[in-house]
Amino acid sequence: MKIKNIIIALSVLLNVVLGFLFYNETTQEGPVDVGLSFKEAVRVGNYERAKTLIAEGRQEHISDETLNKVNEVMSAGTSFNTYELLEFENGEMVLLNLTTDAKYEIQDVTIIPDELKSIFK
Repeated sequence: MKIKNIIIALSVLLNVVLGFLFYNETTQEGPVDVGLSFKEAVRVGNYERAKTLIAEGRQEHISDETLNKVNEVMSAGTSFNTYELLEFENGEMVLLNLTTDAKYEIQDVTIIPDELKSIFK
């Protein structure tokens, strides 16, 4: 009887732990989720919500005027792209265009020319 209770308790504990891990994994925001949240916040004019998605210390660099301009140029259709920037010690930069599905894979590789590097700094 004692072993049966231990097995039941371990089973319940395992279910709770697995449930917690599953919940954490499914509630994490990825790049597309952040993009969708940002687009929706700007679309409805909720710039305070949009700014919560901007990294701390960078929020003051993106004004309400900029967000308003984003709202003006926005259209119904939107594509979402995910990029990874590789910045090397020698100052060179390479931009990887990644797929946006669950398994990130490289779709394209672009070497950043010197005149565009300031955009990424």
